[in-house]
Amino acid sequence: MTNSKEIARIADVAMYEAEPDPTVQAGSAVHPTATLISMTPNPLRTMAAASGLYSGRVVRDVGEVSKDEALAALASVQKTTLKAPLEFIDLEFLLEGVTRNFTHQLVRQRTGVYVQESLRFAVKRGGEAEVAMPPSIARLKEDAPQRIIWENSVHTACISYERLVDSGIPAEDARGLLPSNITTRVHYKTNLRNLADHAGYRLCSQAQYEWKQVWQAMINAILDYPMRQGLYYANSDLWQYQAIAGLFKPICYETGKCEFMGAEDRFCSIRVRVENHHERGEKPETWTDIDPREPLRDGAARLAPEV
Repeated sequence: MTNSKEIARIADVAMYEAEPDPTVQAGSAVHPTATLISMTPNPLRTMAAASGLYSGRVVRDVGEVSKDEALAALASVQKTTLKAPLEFIDLEFLLEGVTRNFTHQLVRQRTGVYVQESLRFAVKRGGEAEVAMPPSIARLKEDAPQRIIWENSVHTACISYERLVDSGIPAEDARGLLPSNITTRVHYKTNLRNLADHAGYRLCSQAQYEWKQVWQAMINAILDYPMRQGLYYANSDLWQYQAIAGLFKPICYETGKCEFMGAEDRFCSIRVRVENHHERGEKPETWTDIDPREPLRDGAARLAPEV
């Protein structure tokens, strides 16, 4: 009897078995992870070398740039619209365990270059385990009616998909049955200017919760990068990666006020405090009653204003 893999290749020679998600293989529920594949070496010194030319300083070796000079350059670029120096720092992430819903939004940002695992060719075996459960459902008891509806629907869709592929239907046709929360992987190459601009909106409480999970994973990947790469200067130059990770805050931390005040915008757990500071003319760097990571919490934009 012809096995399913042979049938798949008869249906479309470009098809292949997708590599299972590592979190599922480890026995955990699928969730977003980020690996920083590559990053500009000595990132802040490289940026400072470029920005130094604005004031006439010519740098031919980034090693000539001191820590104080690099941090001063980073502080300066945050106070001007001339953000070009941040574009000298490139980053490439591998995002895994992210939903197709997420990647539809990611590529619309146009902040970089993307290569995504294609369900036209990648056959998702055991896809049921790789459909991410939204937090509003995951927090329910296992016998909650809403959770049962979700799980039964996912099971039916994924089993039907595999049966179609095994019967010779090309994956690009069978994939129409898969839930949009089926997880995937994508390489995302960008620069620090685009990433910082992107962060302002996606770390806001208005953003979909998955964005906050992905951002936390990317921040952790940046902080882990020097040690993971075994860079000889990892311990002494960790400050560069910590300073870069500190750039990523909700947009209100850049503008000093809430940028989502329209009638169609949702409630935000920090909006009142942000607007109070704005009315008093207090700049974000003076805010002590707001944790910039507070909007990362599940439900930050879903609570009713009276709660």
